[in-house]
Amino acid sequence: MLSRRAVLRLSAIVLILIIAAVVILGLNRRDAPPNPRLRLSLRTLLIFALLAGSAFAAEPDAKVWPLWDGQESVAEYAQRVNLPPTKTLDLGNGVNLELVLIPAGEFIIGTPDPEPVDEEGFRKKVLVGQALLAASGGVLLVLVGAVVVQAIRRRRRPQYSLARFLAMIVAASGCVLSELHWRQSAKGLEQARSEYAAKARYDPAYQSEKPAHSITLTRPFYMGKWVVTQQKYVAVIGANPSGFKGRDNPVETVSWDDAQAYCKKLAEQTKQTVRLPTEAEWEYACRAGTTTTYHSGDAEADLARVAWYAANSKNTTHPVGQKEPNAFGLYDMHGNVWQWCQDWYGEDYYGKSEAENPQGPAQGAGRVLRGGSWYYPPGRCRAADRIGNDPDFRYNSVGFRVVVVPALRTP
Repeated sequence: MLSRRAVLRLSAIVLILIIAAVVILGLNRRDAPPNPRLRLSLRTLLIFALLAGSAFAAEPDAKVWPLWDGQESVAEYAQRVNLPPTKTLDLGNGVNLELVLIPAGEFIIGTPDPEPVDEEGFRKKVLVGQALLAASGGVLLVLVGAVVVQAIRRRRRPQYSLARFLAMIVAASGCVLSELHWRQSAKGLEQARSEYAAKARYDPAYQSEKPAHSITLTRPFYMGKWVVTQQKYVAVIGANPSGFKGRDNPVETVSWDDAQAYCKKLAEQTKQTVRLPTEAEWEYACRAGTTTTYHSGDAEADLARVAWYAANSKNTTHPVGQKEPNAFGLYDMHGNVWQWCQDWYGEDYYGKSEAENPQGPAQGAGRVLRGGSWYYPPGRCRAADRIGNDPDFRYNSVGFRVVVVPALRTP
Protein backbone atom coordinates (compact mmCIF):
# COMPACT_ATOMS: atom_id res chain seq x y z
CA MET A 1 0.00 0.00 0.00
CA LEU A 2 1.38 3.42 -1.01
CA SER A 3 1.89 6.03 1.67
CA ARG A 4 0.31 9.46 1.47
CA ARG A 5 3.69 10.97 0.61
CA ALA A 6 4.25 8.42 -2.18
CA VAL A 7 0.82 9.18 -3.62
CA LEU A 8 1.59 12.91 -3.60
CA ARG A 9 4.91 12.35 -5.37
CA LEU A 10 3.32 10.11 -7.99
CA SER A 11 0.57 12.70 -8.56
CA ALA A 12 3.19 15.42 -9.01
CA ILE A 13 5.07 13.33 -11.57
CA VAL A 14 1.89 12.60 -13.56
CA LEU A 15 0.88 16.29 -13.44
CA ILE A 16 4.28 17.42 -14.77
CA LEU A 17 4.14 14.93 -17.61
CA ILE A 18 0.56 15.90 -18.53
CA ILE A 19 1.47 19.60 -18.65
CA ALA A 20 4.49 18.83 -20.83
CA ALA A 21 2.38 16.69 -23.18
CA VAL A 22 -0.35 19.32 -23.50
CA VAL A 23 2.17 22.04 -24.30
CA ILE A 24 3.93 19.86 -26.88
CA LEU A 25 0.70 18.82 -28.60
CA GLY A 26 -0.71 22.34 -28.52
CA LEU A 27 2.36 23.96 -30.04
CA ASN A 28 2.95 21.30 -32.68
CA ARG A 29 -0.39 21.56 -34.49
CA ARG A 30 -0.38 20.93 -38.20
CA ASP A 31 -1.50 24.49 -38.97
CA ALA A 32 1.32 25.97 -36.92
CA PRO A 33 4.41 27.22 -38.83
CA PRO A 34 7.58 25.24 -38.15
CA ASN A 35 9.84 26.77 -35.50
CA PRO A 36 13.16 24.99 -34.72
CA ARG A 37 13.75 27.09 -31.58
CA LEU A 38 10.32 26.18 -30.30
CA ARG A 39 10.97 22.49 -30.88
CA LEU A 40 14.25 22.80 -28.97
CA SER A 41 12.47 24.51 -26.06
CA LEU A 42 9.85 21.80 -25.99
CA ARG A 43 12.51 19.11 -25.98
CA THR A 44 14.21 20.86 -23.06
CA LEU A 45 10.88 21.10 -21.23
CA LEU A 46 10.26 17.38 -21.66
CA ILE A 47 13.75 16.52 -20.39
CA PHE A 48 13.18 18.79 -17.36
CA ALA A 49 9.85 17.08 -16.65
CA LEU A 50 11.46 13.64 -16.75
CA LEU A 51 14.34 14.74 -14.50
CA ALA A 52 11.92 16.33 -12.01
CA GLY A 53 9.88 13.16 -11.97
CA SER A 54 13.01 11.10 -11.36
CA ALA A 55 14.02 13.38 -8.49
CA PHE A 56 10.61 12.99 -6.87
CA ALA A 57 10.72 9.24 -7.35
CA ALA A 58 14.23 8.98 -5.89
CA GLU A 59 13.32 10.84 -2.68
CA PRO A 60 13.28 8.40 0.26
CA ASP A 61 9.89 7.63 1.66
CA ALA A 62 10.41 8.82 5.23
CA LYS A 63 7.83 7.53 7.62
CA VAL A 64 5.73 10.01 9.50
CA TRP A 65 5.79 8.49 12.98
CA PRO A 66 2.80 8.95 15.29
CA LEU A 67 3.51 10.80 18.54
CA TRP A 68 3.24 9.20 21.96
CA ASP A 69 -0.04 10.17 23.65
CA GLY A 70 1.51 10.29 27.13
CA GLN A 71 -0.80 7.58 28.45
CA GLU A 72 0.07 4.36 26.65
CA SER A 73 2.98 2.19 27.73
CA VAL A 74 6.12 1.83 25.66
CA ALA A 75 4.99 -1.67 24.70
CA GLU A 76 1.64 -0.34 23.46
CA TYR A 77 3.32 2.42 21.46
CA ALA A 78 5.80 -0.07 20.01
CA GLN A 79 2.94 -2.26 18.85
CA ARG A 80 1.18 0.75 17.31
CA VAL A 81 4.24 1.72 15.24
CA ASN A 82 5.33 -1.87 14.53
CA LEU A 83 8.70 -1.61 16.28
CA PRO A 84 10.17 -3.93 18.94
CA PRO A 85 9.97 -2.34 22.43
CA THR A 86 13.58 -3.29 23.16
CA LYS A 87 16.76 -3.85 21.18
CA THR A 88 19.90 -5.80 22.03
CA LEU A 89 23.31 -5.23 20.48
CA ASP A 90 25.78 -8.14 20.56
CA LEU A 91 29.16 -6.83 21.70
CA GLY A 92 30.81 -10.23 21.48
CA ASN A 93 31.97 -12.78 24.09
CA GLY A 94 28.47 -13.01 25.54
CA VAL A 95 28.26 -9.28 26.33
CA ASN A 96 25.10 -7.47 25.21
CA LEU A 97 23.99 -3.85 25.23
CA GLU A 98 20.28 -3.47 26.00
CA LEU A 99 18.23 -0.54 24.74
CA VAL A 100 14.58 0.48 25.13
CA LEU A 101 12.32 2.23 22.65
CA ILE A 102 11.71 5.93 23.30
CA PRO A 103 8.52 7.06 21.49
CA ALA A 104 8.32 10.09 19.24
CA GLY A 105 6.59 12.86 21.17
CA GLU A 106 6.52 16.42 22.44
CA PHE A 107 7.38 17.96 25.81
CA ILE A 108 8.43 21.16 27.54
CA ILE A 109 12.21 21.43 27.78
CA GLY A 110 13.89 23.63 30.37
CA THR A 111 12.76 25.30 33.58
CA PRO A 112 9.70 27.54 33.33
CA ASP A 113 9.57 30.81 35.23
CA PRO A 114 7.72 30.44 38.53
CA GLU A 115 4.15 31.60 38.17
CA PRO A 116 3.35 34.66 40.34
CA VAL A 117 1.05 34.05 43.28
CA ASP A 118 -2.57 34.93 42.57
CA GLU A 119 -2.86 37.17 45.63
CA GLU A 120 -6.20 38.60 44.53
CA GLY A 121 -7.70 35.14 43.98
CA PHE A 122 -6.63 33.93 47.39
CA ARG A 123 -7.93 37.12 49.06
CA LYS A 124 -11.31 36.61 47.41
CA LYS A 125 -11.43 33.07 48.75
CA VAL A 126 -10.58 34.33 52.24
CA LEU A 127 -13.27 37.04 52.02
CA VAL A 128 -15.84 34.50 50.80
CA GLY A 129 -15.04 32.28 53.78
CA GLN A 130 -15.31 35.17 56.18
CA ALA A 131 -18.61 36.34 54.66
CA LEU A 132 -20.11 32.86 54.77
CA LEU A 133 -18.98 32.45 58.38
CA ALA A 134 -20.54 35.77 59.33
CA ALA A 135 -23.82 34.95 57.56
CA SER A 136 -24.04 31.43 59.01
CA GLY A 137 -23.14 32.70 62.46
CA GLY A 138 -25.76 35.46 62.21
CA VAL A 139 -28.50 33.02 61.19
CA LEU A 140 -27.56 30.66 64.01
CA LEU A 141 -27.53 33.53 66.54
CA VAL A 142 -30.99 34.68 65.41
CA LEU A 143 -32.44 31.18 65.69
CA VAL A 144 -30.95 30.54 69.11
CA GLY A 145 -31.94 34.04 70.30
CA ALA A 146 -35.53 33.51 69.20
CA VAL A 147 -35.78 30.28 71.18
CA VAL A 148 -34.29 31.88 74.31
CA VAL A 149 -36.51 34.99 74.12
CA GLN A 150 -39.59 32.81 73.66
CA ALA A 151 -38.67 30.67 76.67
CA ILE A 152 -38.15 33.78 78.85
CA ARG A 153 -41.47 35.26 77.89
CA ARG A 154 -43.35 32.03 78.55
CA ARG A 155 -41.29 31.27 81.65
CA ARG A 156 -40.59 27.67 80.71
CA ARG A 157 -37.84 25.54 79.26
CA PRO A 158 -36.80 26.37 75.68
CA GLN A 159 -38.85 24.57 73.07
CA TYR A 160 -38.48 24.54 69.29
CA SER A 161 -39.97 22.80 66.34
CA LEU A 162 -38.24 20.20 64.17
CA ALA A 163 -37.94 22.72 61.31
CA ARG A 164 -36.23 25.25 63.57
CA PHE A 165 -33.91 22.53 64.91
CA LEU A 166 -32.88 21.53 61.38
CA ALA A 167 -32.32 25.18 60.48
CA MET A 168 -30.01 25.55 63.47
CA ILE A 169 -28.02 22.46 62.40
CA VAL A 170 -27.64 23.83 58.86
CA ALA A 171 -26.50 27.21 60.19
CA ALA A 172 -24.00 25.59 62.56
CA SER A 173 -22.65 23.44 59.74
CA GLY A 174 -22.30 26.56 57.62
CA CYS A 175 -20.22 28.15 60.35
CA VAL A 176 -17.85 25.18 60.52
CA LEU A 177 -17.46 24.84 56.75
CA SER A 178 -17.00 28.58 56.27
CA GLU A 179 -14.25 28.70 58.86
CA LEU A 180 -12.49 25.75 57.22
CA HIS A 181 -12.69 27.49 53.83
CA TRP A 182 -11.30 30.67 55.34
CA ARG A 183 -8.40 28.94 57.11
CA GLN A 184 -7.46 26.77 54.12
CA SER A 185 -7.47 29.74 51.77
CA ALA A 186 -5.27 31.74 54.12
CA LYS A 187 -2.92 28.77 54.54
CA GLY A 188 -2.81 28.25 50.76
CA LEU A 189 -1.86 31.88 50.25
CA GLU A 190 1.03 31.64 52.70
CA GLN A 191 2.24 28.35 51.17
CA ALA A 192 2.10 29.79 47.65
CA ARG A 193 4.06 32.84 48.78
CA SER A 194 6.66 30.59 50.39
CA GLU A 195 7.02 28.37 47.30
CA TYR A 196 7.26 31.34 44.96
CA ALA A 197 9.91 32.98 47.13
CA ALA A 198 11.97 29.76 47.14
CA LYS A 199 11.78 29.43 43.34
CA ALA A 200 12.59 33.08 42.87
CA ARG A 201 15.77 32.71 44.95
CA TYR A 202 17.03 29.95 42.67
CA ASP A 203 15.85 31.57 39.46
CA PRO A 204 19.12 33.36 38.61
CA ALA A 205 20.95 29.99 38.58
CA TYR A 206 18.71 28.64 35.83
CA GLN A 207 19.35 31.13 33.06
CA SER A 208 20.69 28.46 30.70
CA GLU A 209 17.43 26.52 31.12
CA LYS A 210 15.28 29.42 29.96
CA PRO A 211 13.03 30.07 28.26
CA ALA A 212 11.20 26.78 28.70
CA HIS A 213 9.64 25.86 25.38
CA SER A 214 7.84 23.07 23.56
CA ILE A 215 9.92 20.55 21.60
CA THR A 216 8.69 17.83 19.26
CA LEU A 217 10.82 14.77 18.50
CA THR A 218 9.30 13.41 15.31
CA ARG A 219 11.04 10.05 15.26
CA PRO A 220 11.31 7.29 17.88
CA PHE A 221 14.74 6.03 18.91
CA TYR A 222 16.34 3.44 21.15
CA MET A 223 18.30 4.52 24.21
CA GLY A 224 20.60 2.50 26.41
CA LYS A 225 18.72 1.05 29.36
CA TRP A 226 21.74 1.92 31.49
CA VAL A 227 24.75 4.15 31.07
CA VAL A 228 27.55 2.24 29.37
CA THR A 229 29.19 0.00 31.95
CA GLN A 230 32.85 -0.86 32.23
CA GLN A 231 32.21 -4.38 30.91
CA LYS A 232 30.44 -3.03 27.83
CA TYR A 233 33.12 -0.40 27.24
CA VAL A 234 35.95 -2.93 27.44
CA ALA A 235 34.06 -5.27 25.08
CA VAL A 236 34.23 -2.60 22.34
CA ILE A 237 37.33 -0.51 23.11
CA GLY A 238 39.48 -3.06 24.92
CA ALA A 239 40.56 -0.77 27.78
CA ASN A 240 39.02 0.53 31.01
CA PRO A 241 39.90 4.11 32.03
CA SER A 242 37.59 4.15 35.09
CA GLY A 243 38.78 5.16 38.53
CA PHE A 244 36.08 3.26 40.42
CA LYS A 245 36.53 -0.27 39.12
CA GLY A 246 33.56 -2.58 38.82
CA ARG A 247 32.22 -4.64 35.94
CA ASP A 248 28.68 -3.26 36.28
CA ASN A 249 29.69 0.22 37.39
CA PRO A 250 29.44 3.02 34.83
CA VAL A 251 32.51 3.58 32.75
CA GLU A 252 33.88 7.00 33.72
CA THR A 253 36.86 9.23 33.12
CA VAL A 254 35.79 9.24 29.46
CA SER A 255 35.74 12.34 27.29
CA TRP A 256 33.19 13.28 24.64
CA ASP A 257 35.78 12.23 22.08
CA ASP A 258 36.09 8.84 23.78
CA ALA A 259 32.32 8.42 23.70
CA GLN A 260 32.29 9.27 19.99
CA ALA A 261 34.99 6.70 19.32
CA TYR A 262 32.93 4.08 21.18
CA CYS A 263 29.81 4.91 19.14
CA LYS A 264 31.74 4.78 15.87
CA LYS A 265 33.34 1.43 16.61
CA LEU A 266 30.06 -0.04 17.88
CA ALA A 267 28.26 1.18 14.75
CA GLU A 268 30.85 -0.52 12.56
CA GLN A 269 30.61 -3.70 14.60
CA THR A 270 26.80 -3.93 14.68
CA LYS A 271 25.92 -2.22 11.36
CA GLN A 272 23.56 0.08 13.29
CA THR A 273 23.35 3.88 13.54
CA VAL A 274 24.85 4.43 17.00
CA ARG A 275 25.44 7.88 18.49
CA LEU A 276 25.10 9.98 21.62
CA PRO A 277 21.63 11.38 22.36
CA THR A 278 20.91 14.99 21.54
CA GLU A 279 20.24 17.18 24.54
CA ALA A 280 16.52 17.30 23.70
CA GLU A 281 16.36 13.52 23.35
CA TRP A 282 18.10 13.11 26.70
CA GLU A 283 15.70 15.36 28.63
CA TYR A 284 12.64 13.93 26.89
CA ALA A 285 13.78 10.39 27.72
CA CYS A 286 14.63 11.40 31.30
CA ARG A 287 11.27 13.04 31.98
CA ALA A 288 9.27 10.19 30.40
CA GLY A 289 6.11 12.27 30.39
CA THR A 290 6.65 14.00 33.75
CA THR A 291 7.02 17.72 34.45
CA THR A 292 8.52 17.48 37.93
CA THR A 293 12.02 18.38 39.12
CA TYR A 294 13.08 14.75 38.80
CA HIS A 295 11.22 12.08 36.88
CA SER A 296 10.30 10.64 40.28
CA GLY A 297 8.90 13.83 41.85
CA ASP A 298 9.90 17.19 43.31
CA ALA A 299 11.32 16.31 46.74
CA GLU A 300 14.82 15.12 47.59
CA ALA A 301 13.29 11.91 48.90
CA ASP A 302 11.99 11.32 45.38
CA LEU A 303 15.50 11.79 44.02
CA ALA A 304 16.94 9.35 46.55
CA ARG A 305 14.70 6.59 45.16
CA VAL A 306 16.17 6.87 41.67
CA ALA A 307 19.68 8.29 41.97
CA TRP A 308 23.12 8.04 43.54
CA TYR A 309 24.12 11.59 44.44
CA ALA A 310 26.14 13.46 47.07
CA ALA A 311 23.90 12.54 50.00
CA ASN A 312 23.85 8.76 49.48
CA SER A 313 26.69 7.78 47.13
CA LYS A 314 29.47 7.55 49.73
CA ASN A 315 31.72 9.29 47.21
CA THR A 316 31.76 6.55 44.61
CA THR A 317 29.86 5.28 41.60
CA HIS A 318 27.52 2.31 41.99
CA PRO A 319 26.49 -0.61 39.78
CA VAL A 320 23.81 0.42 37.31
CA GLY A 321 20.18 -0.57 37.76
CA GLN A 322 20.06 -0.55 41.57
CA LYS A 323 17.64 2.36 41.77
CA GLU A 324 14.11 2.67 40.37
CA PRO A 325 13.71 3.23 36.61
CA ASN A 326 11.54 5.88 34.99
CA ALA A 327 8.34 5.22 33.01
CA PHE A 328 10.34 4.41 29.86
CA GLY A 329 12.40 1.79 31.71
CA LEU A 330 15.63 3.83 31.88
CA TYR A 331 17.88 3.59 34.95
CA ASP A 332 20.26 6.14 36.46
CA MET A 333 19.02 9.11 34.44
CA HIS A 334 19.72 11.15 37.58
CA GLY A 335 23.05 10.89 39.36
CA ASN A 336 25.77 8.20 39.34
CA VAL A 337 27.66 9.80 36.38
CA TRP A 338 27.17 12.80 34.14
CA GLN A 339 26.16 11.81 30.62
CA TRP A 340 27.62 13.30 27.46
CA CYS A 341 25.18 14.52 24.78
CA GLN A 342 25.81 15.09 21.09
CA ASP A 343 25.22 18.86 21.13
CA TRP A 344 27.54 21.79 21.50
CA TYR A 345 26.69 23.72 24.66
CA GLY A 346 25.15 27.17 24.32
CA GLU A 347 24.25 29.22 27.39
CA ASP A 348 21.52 31.07 25.49
CA TYR A 349 20.59 28.31 23.04
CA TYR A 350 17.06 27.82 24.40
CA GLY A 351 16.12 31.28 23.19
CA LYS A 352 16.69 30.26 19.56
CA SER A 353 16.24 26.49 19.59
CA GLU A 354 14.32 24.76 16.81
CA ALA A 355 10.85 23.49 17.70
CA GLU A 356 11.42 20.11 16.03
CA ASN A 357 14.37 17.77 16.56
CA PRO A 358 16.84 20.44 17.78
CA GLN A 359 20.49 19.54 17.25
CA GLY A 360 22.06 22.26 19.39
CA PRO A 361 24.08 25.28 18.26
CA ALA A 362 26.38 25.01 15.25
CA GLN A 363 29.44 25.61 17.45
CA GLY A 364 30.36 26.20 21.05
CA ALA A 365 33.04 26.08 23.71
CA GLY A 366 32.07 22.68 25.04
CA ARG A 367 29.73 19.71 24.73
CA VAL A 368 26.60 19.19 26.80
CA LEU A 369 26.58 17.10 29.98
CA ARG A 370 23.34 16.03 31.69
CA GLY A 371 22.02 14.21 34.74
CA GLY A 372 24.39 15.06 37.59
CA SER A 373 26.54 12.49 39.36
CA TRP A 374 27.52 10.78 42.61
CA TYR A 375 29.47 13.90 43.61
CA TYR A 376 26.78 16.55 43.16
CA PRO A 377 23.84 17.86 45.26
CA PRO A 378 20.17 17.50 44.23
CA GLY A 379 20.09 20.79 42.32
CA ARG A 380 22.64 19.48 39.82
CA CYS A 381 20.71 16.23 39.30
CA ARG A 382 17.50 17.86 38.07
CA ALA A 383 15.99 16.82 34.74
CA ALA A 384 16.41 20.36 33.37
CA ASP A 385 19.93 21.03 34.65
CA ARG A 386 22.53 21.42 31.89
CA ILE A 387 26.24 22.17 31.81
CA GLY A 388 28.98 22.06 29.20
CA ASN A 389 32.62 21.04 29.15
CA ASP A 390 35.51 20.60 26.73
CA PRO A 391 35.20 17.59 24.41
CA ASP A 392 38.49 16.22 25.79
CA PHE A 393 37.42 16.67 29.45
CA ARG A 394 37.74 13.52 31.58
CA TYR A 395 36.72 13.02 35.19
CA ASN A 396 35.61 10.15 37.41
CA SER A 397 32.04 11.48 37.48
CA VAL A 398 31.54 11.59 33.69
CA GLY A 399 30.16 8.76 31.53
CA PHE A 400 27.63 8.34 28.73
CA ARG A 401 24.83 6.25 27.25
CA VAL A 402 24.10 5.57 23.60
CA VAL A 403 21.22 5.94 21.18
CA VAL A 404 20.38 3.70 18.22
CA VAL A 405 18.19 5.12 15.46
CA PRO A 406 15.77 2.66 13.84
CA ALA A 407 15.89 2.26 10.09
CA LEU A 408 13.21 3.97 8.02
CA ARG A 409 10.26 1.77 7.20
CA THR A 410 7.47 2.11 4.71
CA PRO A 411 4.28 2.67 6.73
